Amino acid sequence: MTRSLVMVPRWAGSPDTDFYPWLTAKLRTPPALFDDVRTLAMPTPGAPTIDGWVSTLASAVGPVPAPSTVFLGHSVGCQAVMRYLATLPAGHTVEGAVFVAGWFEVDTPWDTLQPWLDTPMDFERIRAALRRCVVVLSDSDPFTSDFRRNTHLFEERLGAEVRVIPGGRHFNNPQEPAVLATLQECFGASR
Repeated sequence: MTRSLVMVPRWAGSPDTDFYPWLTAKLRTPPALFDDVRTLAMPTPGAPTIDGWVSTLASAVGPVPAPSTVFLGHSVGCQAVMRYLATLPAGHTVEGAVFVAGWFEVDTPWDTLQPWLDTPMDFERIRAALRRCVVVLSDSDPFTSDFRRNTHLFEERLGAEVRVIPGGRHFNNPQEPAVLATLQECFGASR
């Protein structure tokens, strides 16, 4: 069975920004954790919409992804992945998700971000779709200063395992070793 990692970038991100190219190269180095690693190019990355991003995910991965799929969302990409998972058929699960710099609350929301905060999600369905959910947050994220609150919300709503990285900011560096380590530690053993 092919094991895939599908990454969904941050707001204004693309497959060649942030840590995505570095992480892809690291994960393709033998022994590879995944048979297929890809970062999706999302529509209107500077003004993402829920419908646009969820439908792009569904087109890229299919309405029912392989059970051996792991998703990695970054910031608004986490929101897109969660909302996509809520659309999966009841009883269908995927191997898991890693949510990097994920949020349910943002310090200073802007207009085009507001729908992501205001549109409800089916947390029960999302939780049921994931065999494992790991969240990587920072104690210094400029967009979500209350990392303790977001930690609590991820634990409460999704039963997530949350890792807080000191000084990680919003994980926009060309290399993010904490993200690689999380994938290796949480999804390396089942290979």
